[in-house]
Amino acid sequence: MERKEDVKLILEDYYPYLDKFFGEAIEKRLEMPNYENGVLTSQLLKAARKLTTYQKESRYSEDEYFEDWYYDEEYKSESFILESGLYILDRTLSHGEQYCEGYNCIFQNINLSKPQEVDNRITEILAQVKAFEFLSKLGFKQIAAVDREQTRLQVDFTASMFKGFYAIIATRLYSAKRIEEHRAEYDERYVMKSLKNDIVYAINQKYPKLENFCLTHFGINKGIIFISSGRDYFGHIKFENSFYGLQPSKIKAVLNKEWATRKSGEKSYKYLHHIVITTGRNVGNAIIYPNFK
Repeated sequence: MERKEDVKLILEDYYPYLDKFFGEAIEKRLEMPNYENGVLTSQLLKAARKLTTYQKESRYSEDEYFEDWYYDEEYKSESFILESGLYILDRTLSHGEQYCEGYNCIFQNINLSKPQEVDNRITEILAQVKAFEFLSKLGFKQIAAVDREQTRLQVDFTASMFKGFYAIIATRLYSAKRIEEHRAEYDERYVMKSLKNDIVYAINQKYPKLENFCLTHFGINKGIIFISSGRDYFGHIKFENSFYGLQPSKIKAVLNKEWATRKSGEKSYKYLHHIVITTGRNVGNAIIYPNFK
C-alpha cells in the first residue's frame, strides 16, 4: 500500500497536469491486478523508487548532486530527474491545455473496468497527446481537438498551416512484433513486409473517416494520418512497436512504396496529404511522408 501512496504523492508534487488529466484513471488502475505493469503506473512507481533513493543520498550531497547523478540533459528539475518521460508528458499536457481548443475532450472514456482496457485506452490517448505535440512543434496554428462524443466524428484534430486547413487522425501500430529479440530469426524482407502490413492496416482503418470529415467540412481539404509507435514518452513492452529493428531509411522506403501505390490507384486518396510515424519521444525524429514544403 505504501508504494501506491507514493504514486499519489509523486503525482501531486511533481506531475500536476498528469494528475489533472489522468489522476482518476491512475488511482483506479492502482486498485486493479498487475498495477505495477500498467502503462502509467509502472512509470510512476519507478519515479517513486528513484525519489526514495535520491532523498536518502541527497542528505550527504550539495546542490550540484544532479550534475553527476543524471546524464547530461537540457532539464535539471526534480520532476525530470525522477522520470524524464513523465516530465515531458506533463509539460505537453500543460501546453495542450493552454493552446489546444477543446483539449479536455481527448481524455474521455478513460475510466474502464479491466486493466487491459485501461492501459489500451491510455496508450490511445498518449498517441493523441503526441499528435498535438507534433502539430504544435511543427508550427501548426488554430489547433483544436474534435469532440468525438458530441459530434460522432472520427478525426482527432483540426489545424491550419500555410493558409491550408487540415484534419488529423491519430492511431497506433498495433501488431508490435518484436522480432529483433530473436536475431537468429531476423529476415529483413519478412520484417519489411510485416511493417508494410501494419501501415496498410492503419491507412485502411483511418482514411475513410478522414475522407468523410473533409467531405462534410468546407475548407478542410487536407488530411494527416499520425501513427504512433507506442513509445512516445516511454517504452512499454506490451504496447510499443519498435519497428522490428529497421532503420528510419527502411521505414521511409516502405512508406514511399505504399504512398505511390495509393496515389496511382483508382481511388487516389485525394484527402491524404501526409503520413507521420513517430519513432520515440523526440518529434523531430518522426518520419514524415511526404515532407512538408
